[in-house]
Amino acid sequence: MTNKTTYTKHIEMSADEMANLAVWDRAVLRAWQDPEFRQKLIDDPNAVLTELGFKIPPGVRFVVAENTHDRRHIVLPSAPAGDVSVLPLDTSPLHDYDPGF
Repeated sequence: MTNKTTYTKHIEMSADEMANLAVWDRAVLRAWQDPEFRQKLIDDPNAVLTELGFKIPPGVRFVVAENTHDRRHIVLPSAPAGDVSVLPLDTSPLHDYDPGF
């Protein structure tokens, strides 16, 4: 038997963020099933997501990049704004940093 360490990150989400997550889940499932919808989502994500009820913050433009079996996308987060210091990441295995994969 192998001992495994599990990790769960808890975040608080607003009602709009929860609703948007549900819309995104439905959009992904539909894109997997409907190639025409998938292409529309890639071509104009803001319009498609808005039609589905996704609440897009003013001035935000989404870009959809599709992962494939031999190509993966890593999103580089924007640097913090304002008076925020940036410190090196704690590299211990249970640190709460979530790189997204």
